[in-house]
Amino acid sequence: MNISLKNTVFVFDLDDTLYKEADYHASGVRAVAKKVKSLYGVDVYSYLQSCIKHDEADLWGALCLHLDLPLTEKQSFIWEYRLHQPDITLSRANQNLLAWLEETAAGLAILTDGRSTTQRLKLKALGLAHLPCFISGEHGGADKPDPRRFQQIANKFPNYDYLYIGDNPNKDFLAPNQLRWKTCGLTGDHRNIYSQEVSHLDKSYWPQYWITELTELTGLINA
Repeated sequence: MNISLKNTVFVFDLDDTLYKEADYHASGVRAVAKKVKSLYGVDVYSYLQSCIKHDEADLWGALCLHLDLPLTEKQSFIWEYRLHQPDITLSRANQNLLAWLEETAAGLAILTDGRSTTQRLKLKALGLAHLPCFISGEHGGADKPDPRRFQQIANKFPNYDYLYIGDNPNKDFLAPNQLRWKTCGLTGDHRNIYSQEVSHLDKSYWPQYWITELTELTGLINA
């Protein structure tokens, strides 16, 4: 893959691409535990960690039972999680990469699935709130692989090449591949939320190129 820096709009997925979504989950669990401690005087953090360790499928329902609260309170914990101020950061390497691309590339944007408020709280915590961001929750819930947000980016930055960088082959790359974008997959590890197995997928879902770190993009760029 050969990328022209000055003629390419770089578009990034957010979760498990620019930062680890597992860090957001841990931050949310801490926030809920802190709220429970302030309201009920009970420290539930160790209990929640134990539930996570044992793959509890209904974490917030289990918390209700643990606190002897009706299951209707589960929604309160879910929204506390979704609306908390995330304790997440970009790595220094990713900060430097994005700053460089913002200054020198044809364009830079983020395209992510999720609820508007939740995703924008993440962007703010990561110092990325100033970038153009196309969130499915702000576009009629058009989750990937729906092509509409990709097309909106092409309309915003017309007459360029486009590169989408994501992590989830089940949904990230089909639409940009069909639109003749370049696509790049970031390989993850055991902390990734979604599987990166591609053997069961048609090749139209595969990224055109895999990297192990975002900084490897610089080696693909022809300035």
